[in-house]
Parts: sequence; structure tokens; C-alpha cells
Amino acid sequence: MNKHRLLTVALLVATLLSLAWTMPVGAARPPQRTQAKWTFMVYINGDNNLEKYVTIDIETELARPGSNTDVNVVAIADRNPGYDNSAGNWTDTKLFYITGGMKATPENAVADLGEKNMGDPQTLISFVQWAKTNYPADHYALVLWDHGWGWRPDQSMWDETNNDTLDQHEILAAMGTLGPVDVIGYDACEGQMIEVQATWRNYAKAIAASQEDVGYYGFEYDQVLPKLQANPNMTAEQLAVELARSMTDWTSAGVALNTNWDSLITAVDQWSVALINGLPTYRSAYDAAYKVTQGVADPTNKDLYDAAAKIKAQVSDPTIQAKCQAVMNAVNAVTLYEWHHKKYKGAHGIGIFWPRLPADLDEPSSPQNDFEYYRNSLVFSQMTHWDEFLNAYVNQ
Repeated sequence: MNKHRLLTVALLVATLLSLAWTMPVGAARPPQRTQAKWTFMVYINGDNNLEKYVTIDIETELARPGSNTDVNVVAIADRNPGYDNSAGNWTDTKLFYITGGMKATPENAVADLGEKNMGDPQTLISFVQWAKTNYPADHYALVLWDHGWGWRPDQSMWDETNNDTLDQHEILAAMGTLGPVDVIGYDACEGQMIEVQATWRNYAKAIAASQEDVGYYGFEYDQVLPKLQANPNMTAEQLAVELARSMTDWTSAGVALNTNWDSLITAVDQWSVALINGLPTYRSAYDAAYKVTQGVADPTNKDLYDAAAKIKAQVSDPTIQAKCQAVMNAVNAVTLYEWHHKKYKGAHGIGIFWPRLPADLDEPSSPQNDFEYYRNSLVFSQMTHWDEFLNAYVNQ
């Protein structure tokens, strides 16, 4: 049994053996009623240098509309005692059912959980199970709020107190226990990559995120939630678009994770094989395309559509050109909404890992080898030959 199967088993055992988070007597919760249309869940990991933004986002965005009979708004929020704790004067992890105009203070929390490791997938499991049990709805949206770095291990959802992160294989195992949500959102950097989408394909209908870093604003919940409350019959795809529309730092996109996305994976796989076959002849053409393909803050995170377009323009092989065009068409078919600042003129919403040099394969700050993780742990690498192309392109 490999380590990731062991993780899945361990999470299942922990879920069955641990007591579910329950409502304390007298805790604030809505009156008994029929289930809502949506429960909007925000997993806020501020146990790091983002600490001061925890209460800002709760009070000025989530609580500006708060919950109503159609839309439950709930959050788990973890803070760090090493940073500015003046707002609300609490430093641990709390659960909130968010009402209109609510302050993010200890007395307004549904429950005080003590210190929780937000990089532990069991914390994610317990939060979502608690939300679904206590605030049932027809549909569920889940937002991951923290630092992020796409698919990379040891870099996203970083909990400083526990020195832990929530990596893609851990998310996959957690969702295997929880089952699907309708929408996944990344209020975190570089979440809109095809490698991340592959993790969520069977567990969400749509994803909203940025292929670039996320700045001060991220998702503007005070814009999104009133629209959801005004139209609680929104589909998952419509909500993903509204989330993406609200994110105006540098780039944003809403992407459908449906059968069209499966066609995108097929197109990327066939493109990868064609690129491998053409490598002896077209290596210099790939290099030329790489240099002009739209990138972001991480130079190895390239725009998928633009990569295909630039390679198509550089090679003369009709098979490779056709496979490039198929990728471009498939990206268009899954992109529900895309926006970018004018300096990202080659952005089309979805990133892909494309390193050029051997040194680009591994991020020095990671305690493990990034490319080994990429090849052995990502669903995307099991679905396509892109990792084989990267290995041949970079190392041969």
C-alpha cells in the first residue's frame, strides 16, 4: 500500500473515531427551518502573516450581507498569536455562523476549537462535516483562504503554528471521505492551474481562482453573497463566475469541471505525446515558444492556452499544430469567465507547470522534491503524459 492510500485509510479511521464538532448549548444558530439553497463555507487559515486580514474579511465582507434563509454563511478561522491580534483579541481557531453586521469576536463564535492545525486534512474534513450537519443545503460552496502556490507541496494553506500545509494529495484524500461540493474557490495564489483542477474534477462542478498571485482583495464576498441571496437558484457554474468576477487583483477565471474538462485533459494528453514525438526536431522551436508564452509571478507557471498557441506558431508539423489547436479549443470550452489586467495579455485563465531548466524542477524552499511529487502524487500526472514531456524536455 503506498503512502497516499495509507493517508486515505488514516483519514477515514480518524473521521470514524473522532467526535464530530457539535453545537454548544446556547450557541448562535438559525431557527429551525427547511434546509437552505446554499451553504457557503470559508476555510480561513490566518495562522501566519495573513492574520490581520481574518477579521477584516469576516466583518467587512462576509458579514456585510451575512446569512439569510436561503444562504448560510459559515467559516472556520484560525489566527496566529505572533502577529496583530488587536481585532477581537483571540488567537486560536473558532467556528462562525455569520450574521449580518456581525463582529468577529469570541462571543459571536459558534464554537471555540482551541488551536487547530489548518494544514491537517482532518481539520478540513471536520469543518465541512460540521457545516453540512448543522447548516444543510441543496448546494455547497467551499473556499480555501490562505497563502497558495498552485499544486506545489509544502507551500499552500500554511499553518505557521503547526508548521504544516494542506497539499493536493491530502485534499484529494479528504474529499474522498467528504464527497463532493458544488463550487471550490481559491482565495489564494495561483489556484487556477490545470494540476489543481484535476484534484477537484470529481469533487466540484466548477472552480474559481486566479492563475496569478492574489493581492489584497481576493474574492470580494460582499459583492458575491448579495447576488447569491438575490438568486439562490444559481447553478455552480454561475456562482463560480460571480466569484471570479469579484477578484480583480491581476487575473481571475471561473472554469467548469464537467465533461468538457475531460475533453481538455484528453487534448492535453495527446498534445503531450505529440510534443514528445517532435522533441528531436523541434526542441529549439519549443524553447522559442517558452520564452514568449505568458507567465505569472512563478515563471514556471505558464498560461496553458498561450503555450499551445505559441508552440503552434513555432512548429511546422501539422500533427503538433492540430494538437495545439485542440488544446486551445478545449480551454475555451471550459472557461466560463476570464479576466486579466492588461499586462497579462496572453492570459486565458488556466495555468500549467512548464519549467525550462533542471533547476526549475524543484523549489529550494520545499523539504521534498517538487518534481517527484508532481510525477508521483498529482492526479493530473496520472491522467496525462505532460510529466513525461517535461522530463524529456528539461533533462535530455
